[in-house]
Amino acid sequence: MSLSGASLLAILGLLAALYVLLVLRRNRRLVRPPILGFDGSPIPAREFRFSDGETVDYVDLRPSEAGDEGEAQSSFTILFIPGADGMKETFRYQVPALARRHRVICASLRRRLSSGHTLDRLVDDVGELAASSGARRVLLVGQSFGGSVAMRFAVRWPEKVAGLVLVNTLARIGYDHVGLNRTLLAPVARFTTRYFPTRAARSLARMWSRLEVWIYDDSPGSERVVDYALWTGTRTVPSSESNARVTLLKKMDLRGQLPFIEAATLVIKGPRDHYVPPAWSHEIVALIPGATYVEVAGTGHCSHLSMPGSFNRILEHWLTEVGE
Repeated sequence: MSLSGASLLAILGLLAALYVLLVLRRNRRLVRPPILGFDGSPIPAREFRFSDGETVDYVDLRPSEAGDEGEAQSSFTILFIPGADGMKETFRYQVPALARRHRVICASLRRRLSSGHTLDRLVDDVGELAASSGARRVLLVGQSFGGSVAMRFAVRWPEKVAGLVLVNTLARIGYDHVGLNRTLLAPVARFTTRYFPTRAARSLARMWSRLEVWIYDDSPGSERVVDYALWTGTRTVPSSESNARVTLLKKMDLRGQLPFIEAATLVIKGPRDHYVPPAWSHEIVALIPGATYVEVAGTGHCSHLSMPGSFNRILEHWLTEVGE
């Protein structure tokens, strides 16, 4: 007894649906590598509730918790703002390094956004978190989309900002810079990373790194970006959440506001970033008065992950130069 074409398609459709369900179940069960403290043990996450009832997880680390190695705390608190994926663990290499001299707060972005929300909802979230912590002035470190939130915060509340660090950040959404190959390959790279078996996804991610597609790059630390995508980023965050955050920025063009930023600003760039091109970072530097531009050699969109040692040294040196 042979199967009809329609029956075969129905069976294949059921198998595909079952596979997707199993993959989504796998992704929901993934445990992100934690942010580690000074002694190498995971930093316990806390929960913060915003004024509208939404909650996020965050860590709060102070120099005094470094024990004998802790140094005098600076006059401001460093507050990290992650990119569109929104998870605090993206800064797992920066939090313990900077917390030896500074109080450091790192929170995930809210998961749910309504149709009435704008980018300022996330800006307000940063303000509420900072106020609740008792921090009078914050130095904001924003990666990619997080840098957009940081710039908007600095425009709205200049008196609360001790400085800005913008990491592979964008002031507006645009696709003119994306060639046909990357336009076609980036969605494929995202799909294989999210839905393929881990071994196959890792092999393909290494190929995407060589081709420098999406967030991947061919830097010496590219394997850390692969690990991030497989265990921290894309797989653990539903695409609907990250897309909703990016949509907020699609409604705005921050470039006209940047000349009003008063805070000392460092723009850190991965020169191999094809996702958010270097030209956009140069544009931000030209618009923010007195902004400084520094590249993390050989890196792409995730400089803080692929070369964390170089990244941290650049940031710590700048903090020393601008004064603490």
